[in-house]
Amino acid sequence: MKLLRFIVAGQAFLVATWAITPSVCGQGTSPSENRTVTTADGWDIKITYFESPAGKESPVVILLPGAEGLERSRTRKVWEGTAKALQREGLAVVTADLRKHGDSAPDSEDANPRLTRLGPGDYGLMATQDLEAIKAFLVKEHQSQKLNIRKLGVAAAGSSCVVAAAFAANDWLKKPWPDAPTFAQRTPKGQDVRAIMMLSPKSPVKGLNTTATIKAIADPAKQIAVHIYYNPADRAEKKAADSVFRFLELKKAPDQEPRQLKEGPPEKKYSAEGLLTAKDKSGKMVMEKHIGDFFKAYLKMREDPWKTRTSKLE
Repeated sequence: MKLLRFIVAGQAFLVATWAITPSVCGQGTSPSENRTVTTADGWDIKITYFESPAGKESPVVILLPGAEGLERSRTRKVWEGTAKALQREGLAVVTADLRKHGDSAPDSEDANPRLTRLGPGDYGLMATQDLEAIKAFLVKEHQSQKLNIRKLGVAAAGSSCVVAAAFAANDWLKKPWPDAPTFAQRTPKGQDVRAIMMLSPKSPVKGLNTTATIKAIADPAKQIAVHIYYNPADRAEKKAADSVFRFLELKKAPDQEPRQLKEGPPEKKYSAEGLLTAKDKSGKMVMEKHIGDFFKAYLKMREDPWKTRTSKLE
């Protein structure tokens, strides 16, 4: 847990239990279902689950809109087109509204302001509670042989980029069960995040140590692929993207492909989730292709076969 003390200020813990409360919308033939997963601290997180048609070897991707506060943020619906495109390629997908955002914010206008206003600890809780609850749901799907949690990726925008990185760093702290003589034979507990796509990452993020977080996922031994896109016309956005990437860059590695910093279109509207609306001359969605190619290369092509998450020591 030592590393997490640097990553999430004041929250050196792993989530041990999760409550999952399904709330399914639509018919069984629907390509997606709206669900509710409940965190260990009692927050209901609204997600949409796009089940893969390809079965137990399907990679899985979590898509996160920016988390800049309720009034300044988009909802998980902004990722719907991308989610459907990934699903068609045989991936399982979850889009999510993190706490105090979108459908995961309190419904009532009379809600306690503490429940709607972002506090200094909320970003840490998004990483250690919200995303852990989502992963717990995905592990259940893994055990039902509907996906392969060993091929887990995240795409995020704005402040959610560092939240996703903190979740990945925390996930890599989870060592396998000591239930076999060799590391490769042991039942995993975590170490599943293999790829992160960042759109216009914000830095710093309140309550999270960006430097320690990014350094944790930058470790070449983890082999986590990270691609960052940003709007080159926005100086602050370019500075933030550069500051994140400088800890990720594989300066001494012969192959830079897993870690890349890329410019998006310079128009002002193409920032964070706005990048998802950019089209090429033929009218095709540019980022949809980039995201699809990225997760195909670093998740779908991985040779990491499905294995149970149930240890004989449990």
